[in-house]
Amino acid sequence: MRKQIIIIILISSATISSCRKENNTPQHIISDFPNEVGDHWHYLYTTTQPNNIDVDIVGTRIMPGGKTAKVWAYKYNFSNYPMVTDTSFVVVDSQLVKIYKFYYGSYYERVRYKLPVTVGDMWTIPQNYKDSTWVLNNNPVTVPAGTFENTYELKQERGYIVNSWTNNKIWFLPGVGLIKFDQWEYSLGPVLGNGLWELINYTVH
Repeated sequence: MRKQIIIIILISSATISSCRKENNTPQHIISDFPNEVGDHWHYLYTTTQPNNIDVDIVGTRIMPGGKTAKVWAYKYNFSNYPMVTDTSFVVVDSQLVKIYKFYYGSYYERVRYKLPVTVGDMWTIPQNYKDSTWVLNNNPVTVPAGTFENTYELKQERGYIVNSWTNNKIWFLPGVGLIKFDQWEYSLGPVLGNGLWELINYTVH
């Protein structure tokens, strides 16, 4: 009987250890970056005229290499065009949040966050040519959803190469996500989403 109890305890310990290894993302990282199915953000989107963007986390997908990504759906509601949709795939890998697009049969990392966000930090996306992000400051920011304290302003740049470049400003609030975004990207032409995004309302879990 004593041997059976010891064996059960050892099996239970091994199971708990295995679970911890599979979910090695620190809890504060999970709470800093909302990434649950059902999360929703609604933005005022201004280009030549005001429009709207809805962002919803709608499911999961297994990425190459076995990582699980959340599927983010973007719906661009243009007043003078039919609704346009787009998709991103978000992987939380320890302290890194990696946002991928799917182009021509492969996944391409478009944006990366290092958490917790700290003023003065800088990071790069190694496989992208000189794609770097800097955390510039931490200040209150006002958008249609209200005034948000402790918002981090980030700058993302990628140098000109093969008719493409990136020059984005990102305002990120831990626990809420993107509250303001000034997107300017070019990849053989202007990229969908170029313009100013401002948060109107949101629901996160």
